[in-house]
Amino acid sequence: MTPEERAVLERARVATLATADGDGRPHAVPICYAVLDREDAGGDSTSDSGHDLRLVSAIDEKPKSTRDLRRVRDVRANPHATVLVDYYSEDWSRLAWVQVRGRARVVPPDGDAEAGDAERRTDASSHDAAVAALESKYDQYAGHDLSERAVIEIRVVRTLSWGALEEYAEGGEDAADGRSAAEDYDAE
Repeated sequence: MTPEERAVLERARVATLATADGDGRPHAVPICYAVLDREDAGGDSTSDSGHDLRLVSAIDEKPKSTRDLRRVRDVRANPHATVLVDYYSEDWSRLAWVQVRGRARVVPPDGDAEAGDAERRTDASSHDAAVAALESKYDQYAGHDLSERAVIEIRVVRTLSWGALEEYAEGGEDAADGRSAAEDYDAE
């Protein structure tokens, strides 16, 4: 992952999460998210190259039509997920996007009940780190109790990007609103 890709991911306020169910039917939904290093998520950091990055998104208290969310069902049935951050401008020389492909999992607040004790503690630590990162990035979460809500965690496997990334990585005028050559990173 390039420094520009990481900066864009850290600055953006919203992204699109794409999942697919067990039969391959796609689904996309806007999300709030935060970027975590493995060490932030309760593990040991093994590299500085982006191999250990996670994107995390809470199943928060914003109004939803159902408690049985499609994205959660999809991740449980098919862990392959994509997150897209894009910046649009009427000046097409300023277009940019970063796509993260990864393996997703649902992290319950108290760890997976079917997991062993060590794995359950790691999940709980990952969940706590995710909640802290999300609350730090989004003031709106001050009124939400994320400690009791599941989190979707996407382990970054590959990144792709295109466009005027430098502008948004450096905080271009549209960067706060979530609004060169293609880059390709593969962790596997």
